[in-house]
Amino acid sequence: MNNVAATYRPTYAPTYIEEAVVTHIMIALRPRDFFEQHLQDSSFVKELPPSDAEVIGAAGEYVDYEENDVLFMEGDDADAMYFVVTGKILIFTDKDRDTEQELVRLGPLAHFGEQGLLSINAGKRTASARALEKTRLIRVSGELIKNTLAHQSKLVAQLEKIGVEQQEIKREDRKIQLLLRLSRSRTSISLKIARYADNFSSLLIGVDINRHVIQLDEVMSEYRNPIRVSDTVSVTGSIMGTPIVFKTRVLAIKVVDGSTLYECSIPDEMTYEQQRAQFRLELGAASRAEASIMKEGKKYRGKFSDISEHGASFRLRRGVPIEKGDLIDHVEFNLTTEIKIQPKIEIMNVLDVARAPNLQQFGVRFLGISTTDSAALKEFMREEERRRLRMGRR
Repeated sequence: MNNVAATYRPTYAPTYIEEAVVTHIMIALRPRDFFEQHLQDSSFVKELPPSDAEVIGAAGEYVDYEENDVLFMEGDDADAMYFVVTGKILIFTDKDRDTEQELVRLGPLAHFGEQGLLSINAGKRTASARALEKTRLIRVSGELIKNTLAHQSKLVAQLEKIGVEQQEIKREDRKIQLLLRLSRSRTSISLKIARYADNFSSLLIGVDINRHVIQLDEVMSEYRNPIRVSDTVSVTGSIMGTPIVFKTRVLAIKVVDGSTLYECSIPDEMTYEQQRAQFRLELGAASRAEASIMKEGKKYRGKFSDISEHGASFRLRRGVPIEKGDLIDHVEFNLTTEIKIQPKIEIMNVLDVARAPNLQQFGVRFLGISTTDSAALKEFMREEERRRLRMGRR
């Protein structure tokens, strides 16, 4: 029989000895019994008719995870929801960012994973989940949950509202992250004001998170005081070559060390064309992934620098007869010993490699890739992300 030990936690902070005593007087329960005795007050379960709650409880099964085990990643297909029995789960996002952002930590009796099962989220995980310690969960089939929610409009509305709030938090955080990246890049931005035909150049020189403002550097212009308080300014820039566009309102104009600075609002909306599908996976020196390019009857091999679902970059020796604009049909990307794909590519740029004068880096985009190869590439990238996440937590 599949048993679990259910603890009864006191309302005060227990000592180490008291926790040990509680652990030893645990009551062994089947998943169904645990569900009936401990999860009836769950915000999810209590909204269900008793008959539906009983069906879900009867269908639950125990699953165990070790510390740092990843349950799923943001963007994965959602196939289940979970209830925490013992241990802790971290819900986080690291979509298009250098570091992960913690969203919430969940302990015993909490539930998660239902958001990905809502039709509004197209069956995809909206965040990632990882065990923070040895953890036991009750897993319930996603199909059963979806069938249950099909006739629970009130509960679905509540869950969708929660999902929207969670996404709004993530969007706000995402905006700050992008603005910080734009500021750190020190690349020129273009400013457009409705009353002028000309665009003005400037820099995003600061992001004040506490005051919720951004700071734009002074602009060079033939006009006197071209930017005024309350102006709406359209900003266009780029982050690593990816366009970013937003509108901001001028809140104040200050003179600091003889230079005019514009304090502006954090934008309400922002267009950043890089989506998850365009996420580029960097492949380090340890990677064995290799590109094999055939042109004019000759084959050229080189190591990958990075790859995405829409393109890649790899290094070949200097002097190979491959140029920007070339369209190449005979290509083989050996990602692992088992995964090989054969896309058609266009050479988008050719760059010198710092500290390797005998090499050049070729950036390419995919002109055509089969459904099978696309699925294999996505799986390779997903598994590589998971592997790195696990390695990073050791």
